[in-house]
Amino acid sequence: MRLHAILSAAMLCLPALAPAASMTTLPRLQGLPALPAAQAHAAVAYTPGTVLVLASSEAGLGATANGALRAQGALAGVLAAHCLTHATSLRQASNASERGFEALRLTSDDPAFDPVAAAAALRGQNGILAAAPDVHFSLHVTPNDPWYVDQWHLSTSAAGVRAPNAWGLEQGKSSVVIGIMDTGVDLQHSDINAKLWRNPGEILNNGIDDEHDGYIDDYYGYDFGDYDNDPDPDSIIDPVSSIDVGWHGTFVAALAAASSNNATGVAGVAWGCRILPLKVSDVNGSITLTAVSQALDYAIARHIQVLNMSFGTTDPSAADYMQQFVDAALAADIVVVCSAGNDGTDTPTWPAACTGTLAVASTNASNLRSNFSNWGSYVNIAAPGENMWSAIARNYAYDAYSLYYYEQLFGFDGSHAYMSNDGTSFSAPIVSGAAALVRSHYPKLTARQVAQQLIIDGDARLYDNPIGPRLNIERALQQPLAVDPPAVPNSLAFAPVSPDPVTTSARFSFTLAQDGAADLALYDITGRRVATLANGALSAGAHVLAWDGRGSNGARLAPGVYLARLATAGGERTRRLTLLQ
Repeated sequence: MRLHAILSAAMLCLPALAPAASMTTLPRLQGLPALPAAQAHAAVAYTPGTVLVLASSEAGLGATANGALRAQGALAGVLAAHCLTHATSLRQASNASERGFEALRLTSDDPAFDPVAAAAALRGQNGILAAAPDVHFSLHVTPNDPWYVDQWHLSTSAAGVRAPNAWGLEQGKSSVVIGIMDTGVDLQHSDINAKLWRNPGEILNNGIDDEHDGYIDDYYGYDFGDYDNDPDPDSIIDPVSSIDVGWHGTFVAALAAASSNNATGVAGVAWGCRILPLKVSDVNGSITLTAVSQALDYAIARHIQVLNMSFGTTDPSAADYMQQFVDAALAADIVVVCSAGNDGTDTPTWPAACTGTLAVASTNASNLRSNFSNWGSYVNIAAPGENMWSAIARNYAYDAYSLYYYEQLFGFDGSHAYMSNDGTSFSAPIVSGAAALVRSHYPKLTARQVAQQLIIDGDARLYDNPIGPRLNIERALQQPLAVDPPAVPNSLAFAPVSPDPVTTSARFSFTLAQDGAADLALYDITGRRVATLANGALSAGAHVLAWDGRGSNGARLAPGVYLARLATAGGERTRRLTLLQ
């Protein structure tokens, strides 16, 4: 049903508008600060009787034909002590050997079962790589009152990401796929349908698993929340505000890669790239670790290029578990982008706080950190996240209460399936779209190098709290950091690091055309400054600085790829180096 028809019928009952008595109370989705009760926080939720483990072959953990748990030694004792009796594999495709671990859901019929205690007991057992309760995640969405029809975040203003200039260099290749792990994507939306990934190994709606991978008719992706082949969104009522937020995944997808230059709706960042819907919310609005695990497995098996996850949990019990999957995604060469959270604190959220992700904070049109945006050492990069104009789902009917608030707070005009919203949920897909453009423009860069490129080429700015540089897509497309820069004028010359790779020490040689301030620093692959070699006034002429392989804290840096960045009044130059053990 079209949205204007839905609205016309719904507005008939607006004078008596109130949350319906029959409305189901669901696990709380993050935020809604425009409403008085929005700052309430719900307790962390788990699936009862369930714990998830990632096990290597050394664990000897498995299941019989009827699903009964098999284990020996100390591990068997731990399982028995916590009344864990059955196991189910969370994978379908036969790619566990590629990953190096098996994902299993262990269950108990004991009504007193404590999933937190069981996970803690399992951690550290031989062959158990990670264990966690089946955590329920929360969406990082924070709608507010004001909105602007124009997409200021794409502009070349001081606060924009300079997308118009970037599009002159790259608009995205159809071979680059962005996975949208969220509440589902409206498959028939006029700004999205032409951009959908289509599974070449499946015949649509023939009721057959053509690929023999356990998924029937997964032509447009999959619904891991309800476990069917329809990743279209469903209604999700936020229990605090009673507003329907089922549009969340469609909103995210359109920001990343809506059809553009088509005289319809909004422009996405990655014009030519594809969208893979990975629905992880179920009919009750819950996003479980089980669904996220299976969606991650699906994305890894299909070797997509970019994965967006605009949700999270502050529960650290999921940290190690999610880290294993993030590591597997990076090994599969997937750029993993996550929203940092909307609590306005430096409390980490997962999966954003996992090592190797691009954790994204939110900025506003005044080029400031959004007051709701999380910040801290785990945040890598910032992107606009306030007054974001994007698409909403139109595949199902909204209730009158929600439609009223869409109009009053979010700019919905009652006819076109677009409105405004805030949140780090919507900063993340801007970065995901940028990553897709970089992958299109520089196809030889690895996922880690793409992340490095976006961070190092971001706009450095002093925010009230650390959120990394702000995304600058134009700069990220101008020169890949994995290759030497072209010759530069004599105002600033920066020679390759010698020797490279570095074993014990190295020399940095550069020439300044005039006296002035210079800053020479080392950054790791996530874009964090790890050592400062020079920061102050230097005279004109040649300089050679020695480095002993240590960071700012005096400890030797871990082996890996680093970037040396020299910044002066005459410009900035970057050199790449590899530190060996």
